[in-house]
Amino acid sequence: MKKMILRGFLAAFGATVVILSAVGAGKVKTDTYPTTFEVYALDRKHDLLILQDYNGNVWTWEGIEDWCKGDIASAIMSDNGTEKITDDEILKLQYSGYFY
Repeated sequence: MKKMILRGFLAAFGATVVILSAVGAGKVKTDTYPTTFEVYALDRKHDLLILQDYNGNVWTWEGIEDWCKGDIASAIMSDNGTEKITDDEILKLQYSGYFY
């Protein structure tokens, strides 16, 4: 009797692991990371900030508001589940200071 209960438990446990593995396999794992930008330029015609990170990558953010060239911005980025930095996106942008 104990062997049948144990076998039934192991079979149910194994099936659960297989199902959960299959459900998780289709999901893309995305990570967020912080970074810092300098406002490189302002495109007033299109209401865009042109931002440059300290690796030289250039990014845009819609909404100039009261940003100025030389402002420092902290950001939370999403890697969109890939290794390529070119498809990363800015999730949140926060003013941090400025350069003279």
